[in-house]
Amino acid sequence: MSSPSSIGSIASGPSDSPEGLSGGPTHSAGAKSTARVFIPARNEAAFIGAVVAGCRSAGFSVTVIDDASSDTSALLARQAGAEVLPLDGSHHGKTAALRHALSNLPQTIEWIFLLDGDGQHDPADLERFWDARSNADLIVGNRFSDAARMPLLRRWTNRVMSALLRRSGILDSQCGFRLVRRAWLGSWHPAGHHFEFESEMALYAAARPTRVVNLPIAATYALEKSRIVPLRDALNFLRCLFRHRP
Repeated sequence: MSSPSSIGSIASGPSDSPEGLSGGPTHSAGAKSTARVFIPARNEAAFIGAVVAGCRSAGFSVTVIDDASSDTSALLARQAGAEVLPLDGSHHGKTAALRHALSNLPQTIEWIFLLDGDGQHDPADLERFWDARSNADLIVGNRFSDAARMPLLRRWTNRVMSALLRRSGILDSQCGFRLVRRAWLGSWHPAGHHFEFESEMALYAAARPTRVVNLPIAATYALEKSRIVPLRDALNFLRCLFRHRP
C-alpha cells in the first residue's frame, strides 16, 4: 500500500518536488514521543484494530476519538494500544470529534498526525510523513497520482474542491491523512461538525504563511460505504468558503 516518496515543500502554491527540504530526519523514540496520532472513528470495528496496531508499530502513540460507536470500535482500539476519547451523547461528526481532540491536546505534543479509521490510510506511511517534517508546517497525503483507483464520484468531487482551495497549496485538499506542526496550528479549531475539517484547515493554511508538503500516497478503497451526505456536505463546504472568503 505504500507509495513513492516524492515530496515537496512550499510557502505558497502546490508542489511535489523535494527541493527546499533540508535537515535530516530524526528517528529516535524520544522525538516520536512529541507526536500523537488522532483517529476519529464511528463504527469502524472492521478496521480500527489494524489501523491502531500499525500506528503503534511505527512508534507513535494513538488517540481514537470514539464518536458514539454502537459496535466494538472502542474496545478493539484499546486492545490494539490506543487511548480512547469517548464523545458523550449521540453522533457528533468527524469535524466535531477532531475539534474536541484539539481542544484537549497534552502540552507535550508538538506534532499531530491525523488518519481516518476506515482503513483508507496505510500506517506504514507514517514514517514517510515523519521524515518529511523538517521544513514543513503541514504535510498532506496526495492521492491524485493514484487517482484511477478512487471511486469516480469521489475523484471528481475531490478535484473540484481542491481546485477551489488551490490557494492553500494543498493538491488533495480532502485527504484526511496529514501531519501538522502544532506551533503552526496555534489555537485554531474548526467550526463545523461533519466533513468540513479538511476544507477548513486548507482555508486556514491559505490565510497565513504555510510551508506545505504534498506527499503521494496510495488511494485505497475497499467495500466501505461513504458516509458523506451529498446535499448537506456540499452546503457545509459552501459555508466554509463563504466564512473564509478573502
